[in-house]
Amino acid sequence: MKSTKNWPDDEKWMREALKWSYRGKGWTSPRPSVGAVIVKDGHVLGGGHTQTGDGTPHAEVMALRQTRDNGFDSRGASAYVTLEPCSHFATTPPCCDTLIAAGISRVVTGVIDPNPLVAGRGLQKMRAAGIEVREGVLERECARAQDDFLHHIRHQSPFVTLKSAVSLDGKIALNNGQSKWITGEKSREKAHLLRHYHDAVLVGIETVLADNPRLDVRLEGRWKQPVRVVLDSSGRLPLNARIWENAPQLIVATCRATPQKMKELRDNGATVLEIEPNSNGEMGWKSLLDALYAAGIYSILVEGGARVAGSALRSGIVQKASFFVAPLFIGAGKSALSGFEIDDLKAAPRLRDVVSEQLGDDLWIEGTLEN
Repeated sequence: MKSTKNWPDDEKWMREALKWSYRGKGWTSPRPSVGAVIVKDGHVLGGGHTQTGDGTPHAEVMALRQTRDNGFDSRGASAYVTLEPCSHFATTPPCCDTLIAAGISRVVTGVIDPNPLVAGRGLQKMRAAGIEVREGVLERECARAQDDFLHHIRHQSPFVTLKSAVSLDGKIALNNGQSKWITGEKSREKAHLLRHYHDAVLVGIETVLADNPRLDVRLEGRWKQPVRVVLDSSGRLPLNARIWENAPQLIVATCRATPQKMKELRDNGATVLEIEPNSNGEMGWKSLLDALYAAGIYSILVEGGARVAGSALRSGIVQKASFFVAPLFIGAGKSALSGFEIDDLKAAPRLRDVVSEQLGDDLWIEGTLEN
């Protein structure tokens, strides 16, 4: 049956499910990081999130398992799930069948699964079994938690986040190149978490040559290391650059590198993607994203430099912007964007669904671009 009731605690319990969702984020690609909690008589009986790898349990199964391990009975309880429970056999049985078999009486979901194999069928199946179903609770928040999955399922292309750390006047470095550190420690920790959330971190060759970054995750505990992607049109990447360190895979995208240079990069362990140049003689973003998607990259964190950031924004391939703003002025310096210009404010890319957080003295601002 379709629920018309707006239970006052639905958002409260969905926020608990969202906490579980973020615990799994970064580990589950290309699957969504779903969170679920089982609630009865105003108490959480169990919770869980999607596990790593194909064939491992989904969030609903983990939540029911914890409910059982805690000594509770799930019959007559409500399930809060950030994404519609699946309805098809893939590497695991349908989660909607699992909820039905567990005696769940009410299911509350955040986002409909756009996968054509699901797309509302899970909700229909549960309603047909007599379960009360309410959908769309904290829909924006739930969509934000699994925006990479929703995008790549709908568009068969990687989800792209543009990240930058800037001063109040939009500068990323002094004119002499000094940029460590514009933002504080808490901002840098958050930036490392963003790397964990994404399949790959992407930079241009100029950033590698100027800063020699590692682009890895350096946080306490166990975290996933992202694939590194370097845009290197002519094959100038040094074989001893720090970006090679601690990388599960290094992808070098090029359009003019010599066969000898490409061989050297491959012999050093890199995956080299030869991208057809566009009319300007540069790598086209669409061709690049298609190649990365085919290589199993479903989400990308673009970290610069300014030319790459400006080109990505100008090309309209960015879905989300994530900026760390420090409370200082630099004046004459290097801007966050290069080669990006508009002649009418109405044409300015604008963020929606904006969230912000104080990180020490810095401000973190993130939102979805209205492409």
